[in-house]
Amino acid sequence: MGKFDGKVAFITGGASGLAKEAAKDFATEGAKVIIFDFDKENGSRVETEIKSAGGEALYIEGDVRKSDSVEEGVKKAFEKYGAVDFLLHSAGILKDGMIHKLAEEDWDDVINTHLKGFYLSMQACVKRWINYCKENPKENIAEYPDRRIITISSQAAEGNIGQLNYAAAKAGMLGMIKTAGLELIRYNIRTHAIMPTLIETPILKDLLSKQEGKWRKYYSGRIPLGIGEAKYVSQVILFLCSEAAWFMNGEVVGINGGRLDKV
Repeated sequence: MGKFDGKVAFITGGASGLAKEAAKDFATEGAKVIIFDFDKENGSRVETEIKSAGGEALYIEGDVRKSDSVEEGVKKAFEKYGAVDFLLHSAGILKDGMIHKLAEEDWDDVINTHLKGFYLSMQACVKRWINYCKENPKENIAEYPDRRIITISSQAAEGNIGQLNYAAAKAGMLGMIKTAGLELIRYNIRTHAIMPTLIETPILKDLLSKQEGKWRKYYSGRIPLGIGEAKYVSQVILFLCSEAAWFMNGEVVGINGGRLDKV
């Protein structure tokens, strides 16, 4: 028996990185997992890997930047499984650049993927959850189905050279989860953000491999416990969706590897 038996997790960006790890861990704990991602090859691969391990998963091709695509993806998830219990927004990209060189297109792409994508995926799930609650009114909040919304922010939200767009997007998420937490708790919906330090993902490996490992050495030296593994982030995500975190709402949880200064 897994702690998420019967639950359904909708994961944006689930084809790779932190979300891929979380998707597998959710499935291991009994959840049905929806992988929503534009990367068809890797998304289908994650679905196959989860099923091969005895879990249940569905890959849905989609783009978090487009409202019609997100709406269709969430609709398919509800049609397939009847509900979504957890939303994990992890879709993200990097298009770094110093302020005086940052292209408008790169600003828009990063903001739309991280921030607009979170808004669209949250809205698509929340409107269905609220409709259910209004159609099935309860006197006690706890009588409504327990829903959780998690987004992956970053310590870069506090500022990082060359990442004006990324920092703005990740900082914006923090305001969103606080606002959503205030609005949605009356429906037994909780919202949280996590703020990881540097974690080994395909994007990070590519970034840190540049300039003959200069950046890997630099950042490794500033994180007491070293660059992290995806499992450390996934474990926190699953905790925030668990019964143990029922009394928490609107929290920003740092996963810092012991580092307390900024990037």
